[in-house]
Amino acid sequence: MIHQAFKMKQALKYGVIAGLGAWLLCFPSLLRAQEKFPCWEFKIFGGFNIGGTSPLPLPEEIRSIDVFTPAWLAPHASLEVIRRLNRKWGIAVQLGLDHKGFTVTDRVKSLHTEIEMNDEVYSGNFTGKNTTRIRNSYITLPVTATYRIDRRWELHAGAYLAYLYGADFKGEASDGYIRQGSPIGEKTIVDRAVFDFSDKQKSFDYGLLLAGEWTFYSRFACRGQIAWGLCPLFPSNFTGVPVNMYNIYGGLGITYRLN
Repeated sequence: MIHQAFKMKQALKYGVIAGLGAWLLCFPSLLRAQEKFPCWEFKIFGGFNIGGTSPLPLPEEIRSIDVFTPAWLAPHASLEVIRRLNRKWGIAVQLGLDHKGFTVTDRVKSLHTEIEMNDEVYSGNFTGKNTTRIRNSYITLPVTATYRIDRRWELHAGAYLAYLYGADFKGEASDGYIRQGSPIGEKTIVDRAVFDFSDKQKSFDYGLLLAGEWTFYSRFACRGQIAWGLCPLFPSNFTGVPVNMYNIYGGLGITYRLN
């Protein structure tokens, strides 16, 4: 019995030594495989946004759009972590700062709104010229599935959640009139009035995200993306803007892979 136990102990000892030896012999090749196919990737992304915040579809009260000017200073910066599931598929999570904005001038007819003129607030249906300026800043958290087509091209598709930390939604109404209370209410001439709905916006936004990335040199890649908001900009009980407006922005920039 003692002799058999000793032999089993020796066999177990040599088996462990042999297993460790085999693992050590394979360890360099495992490292090389890991270098070729990292399970985790880290990227930084910098670029800019261009687009607008718009109702879909455009309401009939908006008769024409005279001027549309994207915000020239609408940068995007983020850190992205990708967990590679295999050589084709992965899951990416970003944490970024997004600045979105534009200026639009349009002609409206009987558009319900709230304006301030001569230190007095008017609520009713406005007809005339309307100029809106939006400059909003968000902390964004996109989560996407990634698919690597080949060594240069990669696609991203998923959703994003955003927190509004800097709100700016202002404008002016001019060259028209407002009928208070209803489309047939008392008529007041509007030479120039202002509005500020910055603090009326919702604190959160969410939507869909689609992106394509092309690696053009070593760790550098060019990325284009579109973020399509699904959450209205204002709560349903806010009457200053009578239609649901959504953030619809494209982005273009450069990514750099850190590992």
